[in-house]
Amino acid sequence: MGNVHNPALKYRPEVDGLRAVAVIPVILFHSGLHVFSGGFVGVDVFFVISGYLITSIILSEMMAGRFSLVTFYERRARRILPSLFVMMLICLPAAWLILDPPDFKYFAKSLVAVPVFSSNLLFWLESGYFDASAELKPLLHTWTLAVEEQYYVLFPLLLMLTWRLGRVWILALLAAGAVASLTMAQVGAAQGSSTSFYLLHARAWELLVGSFIAFYFSWRPRVEDARGPLNQWAALLGIGMIAYAVFAFDSNTPFPGLNALVPTLGAALIILFATPKTWVGAVLSSRGFVFIGLISYSAYLWHQPVFAFARQSTFKEPSAAVMLPLAGLSLLLAYLSWRYVEQAFRQKTTFSRKRIFTLGALGSVLFMAFGMAGYLSNGFNQRFNIDRALDSEFAETEVRSRCEHNADGKGRGIGFCLFGMANPHGTPDLAVFGDSHSEALLPAFDAAARGRAETIVHIGLGGCPPLLGLDVANGNYDPGVCTQLADREFEYVKSHGIQRVVLVARWTLYTDGDYGQSELSKYFLVSEQSRIKSREASRRVFTQALDRTIEAYRSIGTQLYVVAQVPQQTINPKNLYYRLARLADDPESQKLQLVNDVSVPLAKHGALQRYSRELFERHDERGRIKLVKLDDLFCKGQTCLIGDVSSFYQDFNHLNAHGASLIVGTLDARIFQ
Repeated sequence: MGNVHNPALKYRPEVDGLRAVAVIPVILFHSGLHVFSGGFVGVDVFFVISGYLITSIILSEMMAGRFSLVTFYERRARRILPSLFVMMLICLPAAWLILDPPDFKYFAKSLVAVPVFSSNLLFWLESGYFDASAELKPLLHTWTLAVEEQYYVLFPLLLMLTWRLGRVWILALLAAGAVASLTMAQVGAAQGSSTSFYLLHARAWELLVGSFIAFYFSWRPRVEDARGPLNQWAALLGIGMIAYAVFAFDSNTPFPGLNALVPTLGAALIILFATPKTWVGAVLSSRGFVFIGLISYSAYLWHQPVFAFARQSTFKEPSAAVMLPLAGLSLLLAYLSWRYVEQAFRQKTTFSRKRIFTLGALGSVLFMAFGMAGYLSNGFNQRFNIDRALDSEFAETEVRSRCEHNADGKGRGIGFCLFGMANPHGTPDLAVFGDSHSEALLPAFDAAARGRAETIVHIGLGGCPPLLGLDVANGNYDPGVCTQLADREFEYVKSHGIQRVVLVARWTLYTDGDYGQSELSKYFLVSEQSRIKSREASRRVFTQALDRTIEAYRSIGTQLYVVAQVPQQTINPKNLYYRLARLADDPESQKLQLVNDVSVPLAKHGALQRYSRELFERHDERGRIKLVKLDDLFCKGQTCLIGDVSSFYQDFNHLNAHGASLIVGTLDARIFQ
């Protein structure tokens, strides 16, 4: 490495204080406090701290000629595994008592993934970090541990292989890797991809920011008592950048990527310039900040399962009056974990290297075996006396399965499918186009068509609105697929002379997002004229595409029907009806009252759908379309019901077979008359 100084590894209380600055916003963000809408950036601060501290240790030992991979992984095992495994162990009885079989099955998968530090891959495959269902996963937060450990499998090996090249070449290689990682993170963030949020390739640059600081101090040792203007103002800027990200960012902020530079560079400035003699360093070095910093790892471990099990225990989001005491409970559990688990397992005289590795391997095998058993047994569904037929209520519809043999999974090759009387030699009487909501309603269209001896043709893709001249920027398929699909739909109708076309979609997905969001979270609509990703721009594209679609179908003499979106629920019906099934001895009236209490209020449903609904109503009043409303079937009084004795929905917004059966009469009267 040439003329390189041994990095000072003296204890830095201000860095422990920075851990507190990282963990508290994360906890408060997950508690649901909207003021901490960007609290998730605390994870990025942790990555920088981790990269700095671990790289400092590695460099110190490598320069002294005593670095050992075995010793390095022993330290990681002592630091990570004991508190992690204790937390997981205590989660088991809570999950057993609280989680319904489908949720326990998901939990079981995480028990398999966490010990081998691959939970980031699991949660990436399952959902997005900001999805409503993510808050209900007790081990969701372990994705960060997976990212770190994947990094620390590769990083020491890279240093060992390149050590003889010298500092300049090593830093050049790491810098190239950091730039590539940041680029991939930015591309993924711009596309709204959860890949860049969860996976190492888009997060490595954040850990490398900390590693670069360690390299810098190995070259120019820090002045421990510096207090000059540069130190003062740079540290203040750093804490200001972190604070800005915590309070200004939210789930709609493209992240990570360039936006993640704000908290990561803020953390870097504090590590570089803060000392106990600076204003920021003095605050971070205070007893309270240092104490929370010391227990921050355990606090991070405990807060998510505490919050998740609290949310799983009720059907409505717990209030701040509940969540804040639970945040306090997380800190108490963190202290106990730090005091009696973390501290104990760091004592080499008590727990030797062999014992640490043996216990780590044994714990991993046991958790993975139990997780595999939970998964294969469908969440140990024998725990409760529940009719297994309940599962079928929430199964995804497969009415189009016979038509999907040419689909390539990327939105291409999907075919037109006939229903009703399904005369393969005649012209379909009716076309139904749309996204996944059109497929959810297919059983109802099929029943109505059979009653009238008519044939229906259907095609559609989840996340593709059936409107001409638009695309979904961050959608489920390759760019252009939704545009091409809408063109195919129109050409099919034109070439077959179909007189009636019905458009069905989750319209608010493209104009408003979800309940409680001021912006769309993913499905931004774009066109050749507008590539802006915002709710306002998406609404403009939607409005223009609707006009274009209406004019196109009117020009060929086709009557266009639009089915208004069914009420979207705020809770998962699976959780509700599995819970009701466990309450078999309760009076039926009491169960129905619970259903009513947790169903979405009519006002909330109306507010979400106001923009698209008013747009459709204006076109309906002018005779340009025929609007088919379904609210009266599901909304009674001031509530839009999630079900009756059984669910109307298979998930938050798609009707199941029972729900679809309720609309057959309306379709028959309004469309098949």
